[in-house]
Amino acid sequence: MTQPEPAEIVFPDGLVGLPNLTRHRLTAVPDSALYEIVSLDDPAMGFIAAPADNVKPGITDLLRERGLVGDSEWVLAILAVHGEPPGVTANLAGPLIVDTKKATARQLVLEDPEFPLQAPVAEPG
Repeated sequence: MTQPEPAEIVFPDGLVGLPNLTRHRLTAVPDSALYEIVSLDDPAMGFIAAPADNVKPGITDLLRERGLVGDSEWVLAILAVHGEPPGVTANLAGPLIVDTKKATARQLVLEDPEFPLQAPVAEPG
């Protein structure tokens, strides 16, 4: 399902380890299911994220059942490249929760083995 996307999202509490970076631009990456998130407070800081359900199907429903995600919110996972040969992982332990109605977001910190810090991302195909 394609989620509506605000052009700017605000993390009132910043990101983990980056509390002063509160304003970000969320942009869909053309021809992909990925999003680029770039800080408007420090344009040198940005990352790529994917809908968390694309990494681990059902994660949004699980977080909703636990009362951590509301009906107007959707879940993104920050992606990173690690290792040799390089592989892509998703941070499911620190998902981004985006409220499209309010154009706000927050980062959860989950200490649960069901939500790994480096979940492998399978290549499409």
